[in-house]
Amino acid sequence: MKKKDLIEQLVSEIETGRIRTLGICGHGASGKSTFAQELYQALDSTTVNLLETDPYITSERHLVVPKQAPNQKVTACLPVAHELASLQRDILALKAGMDILTIDEPWKPSEVLTGSKPILIVEGMSVGFLPKELFDKTICFYTDEETELKRRLARDTTMRNRDASFILASHQMRREQYLRYYRETESKADILVDQSEDTFKVKMTHEKTVFYRYKSVILER
Repeated sequence: MKKKDLIEQLVSEIETGRIRTLGICGHGASGKSTFAQELYQALDSTTVNLLETDPYITSERHLVVPKQAPNQKVTACLPVAHELASLQRDILALKAGMDILTIDEPWKPSEVLTGSKPILIVEGMSVGFLPKELFDKTICFYTDEETELKRRLARDTTMRNRDASFILASHQMRREQYLRYYRETESKADILVDQSEDTFKVKMTHEKTVFYRYKSVILER
């Protein structure tokens, strides 16, 4: 399935009411934000809110260290780095028809998201740590180590004014924490997208693969 096909499928499911709250997650520089923006652009903006979760990553995460790697700083691959209670509160408020004011960040000014819009897309790493019941469908993105580093260098040096040497020095640590703490969230998603080497491959999660294999066995009997 190509990206265009997945977007068309999601647009159809949203416009027919099968999806009202969509979660999009994945590790850093996996392509989730770009996909969320493309999907948002394909929809009627008067009916859709796009809630980006990066502002819910706490700036106080330097106060704790990973238990299994005390010599490393905490990255967004750990749930402790996220203000999950606040994010869940805001998602529930929007779903209940209430307005929220998003968190102001240097790269994105705060804005009002109105609860009168019936469709909600929530995008960011935090989604992987939230209860799946909040969403009608979830999509998780991932990529290989080399593609992640290439994208992180291009994005963080231009959009976030970070030093390239720092990105290079911290990349291996980020990847290790992704493998140890975040990758397990991928199995909870309804759709898994591999964007390694700038490809776009839609895969079933393990749970969905087991379900459909079981269903095939039943039908064959």
